[in-house]
Amino acid sequence: MKKFKQIFTNQHYIYWLFLFMVILPNFIMFFTESTSLLTRIVQIVLPLGFYAWALTWARKPGKMFWWLFWFMFVDAFQIVLLWLYGESPIAVDMFLNVLTTNPGEATELLANLLVAVIFVIGLYGFGIAMSIVSLRAKTTLSDKFRRRQRRWSIPLLVAGLVLLAVNYMVDKGFKAQDDVFPINGTYNMGLAIQRAVKQSKYAETSRDFTYHATTTRNDSIPEIYVLVVGETSRADNWSLYGYNRNTNPGTSALDNLVVYRDALTMSNTTHKSVPTLMSGAGCEAYDSLYYRKGIITAFNEVGYKTAFYSNQQRNHSFIDAFGSEAQEVEFLKDKVSLMELRSENFDDDLIGCVKKRLEKYDGGKLFIVVHMYGSHFNYKDRYPRNEAYFKPDNVISAERVYRRELINAYDNTVRNTDKVLAAIIREVDAKGVSSAVVFTSDHGEDIFDDNRGRFLHASPIPTYYQLRVPLLVWTSQTFASQHPDAVAQLKAHAQVPVSTNMVVFHTLLDLSGVNSPYKKNSLALSNKEFKGHKRLYINDHNEYRSLDNCGLKKLDIDMFKKNNIQFP
Repeated sequence: MKKFKQIFTNQHYIYWLFLFMVILPNFIMFFTESTSLLTRIVQIVLPLGFYAWALTWARKPGKMFWWLFWFMFVDAFQIVLLWLYGESPIAVDMFLNVLTTNPGEATELLANLLVAVIFVIGLYGFGIAMSIVSLRAKTTLSDKFRRRQRRWSIPLLVAGLVLLAVNYMVDKGFKAQDDVFPINGTYNMGLAIQRAVKQSKYAETSRDFTYHATTTRNDSIPEIYVLVVGETSRADNWSLYGYNRNTNPGTSALDNLVVYRDALTMSNTTHKSVPTLMSGAGCEAYDSLYYRKGIITAFNEVGYKTAFYSNQQRNHSFIDAFGSEAQEVEFLKDKVSLMELRSENFDDDLIGCVKKRLEKYDGGKLFIVVHMYGSHFNYKDRYPRNEAYFKPDNVISAERVYRRELINAYDNTVRNTDKVLAAIIREVDAKGVSSAVVFTSDHGEDIFDDNRGRFLHASPIPTYYQLRVPLLVWTSQTFASQHPDAVAQLKAHAQVPVSTNMVVFHTLLDLSGVNSPYKKNSLALSNKEFKGHKRLYINDHNEYRSLDNCGLKKLDIDMFKKNNIQFP
């Protein structure tokens, strides 16, 4: 026992322990990252030299533990993300998700990442304890030990800097802030803070924005238009898209429904995808979001009554701001306590919101936006227990071994989304006026689909399953009789490759006869001027990248080909 105590109070052992802790993710990422061999070598040599040198700055390593605590923090965060996604550094969106993910979602996710969470808490919690031991111990690092560590760490640090310079010379696409951990994690944290500050000023920067909207329709003609935004719903699990399970009994029975077979989202994160869907920013610089308002404002400007119903919690995002532009706004989870978020709070309630609003409808112009909770993990909490059509669906843990249960639960969420969407369409159709409903999902999801073992979404490097989403447009018989050319164009473009974040905004304006300098007929599926467009992906740094330059792997490209989805 005495010898054991001597080991764990020995400052030299504590030095090596802290060095191991702080460099651990770099060694893991040597094997996980798809960057060049030189980049991965730099990612070990440069930080290792720096950490080994920095830990000699104080006679007690416990003091340096706290000076290097930021790196310990990002190390712990990085290890959890590597467990979840298998590769990639901590992204800007990961930091922003911490700010925009509600406590219920965070609890659900962490509960299913217990192995990784327990590991990092145990490892770095032990580090905190040992730092206290180090600080309280009477012993210190010997001068001889510190000199010896500097003799190898300083040359290693210099070698890392030389290799870094060489990497810049031989690889024109290399950037330390993108490719070297923890430089990239620190850089991304700075970007996240910068964006959060810009977001906080949104009310001011967008105050004077106007769409200068006008309408081509007679005010006396009653019209209803609805945008339904799904959550985490991938097209491959919709029977409308050829899935071998009956996940769409409701929408498959509808007349006048156009299914767009080759639709992709431009972002695998909700806080990017939904705002671009609702504003048309997908076809412009992403930062235009900081000064422009959403589509609801365009409908307000031409005299529509507007409503926004969401089954997600407010999270101080663009979605909240765009939704609040409506004359009637309801976030259903505002009425639910944190303890109740995981029970009896389903998208079914959105049907009641739409029905109640339509009961008050007395003609005129009406525009409604509905934001679902859809298929967001934890899947089994997204539908009533008596609607568990595919069983077993009780997921014990988010691991590959439980994929059957995960898929069953996920498919049940798709059936629930289908039920809600079909019910909303029937409610609108019952009014017998010129109307249209547009549905798409913000992004898709990985569910241990291949040997990469990827799960969930919002990873810095997307996958086929995160990008391919359903896109549906339903029109009433009255609309079809009044606007046969628009319906013909909708059908004519059903097979055309599209980005939802580009076409949804412009298609809704076109369907409703709303004109604006911001409207592009070439991106409206219902317009004869519609043209195909290059599909892009909005990466972590809000840069628009082509599909063949956003990190997709051969497995993803094979899935594009298998399902006749255009790539790139």
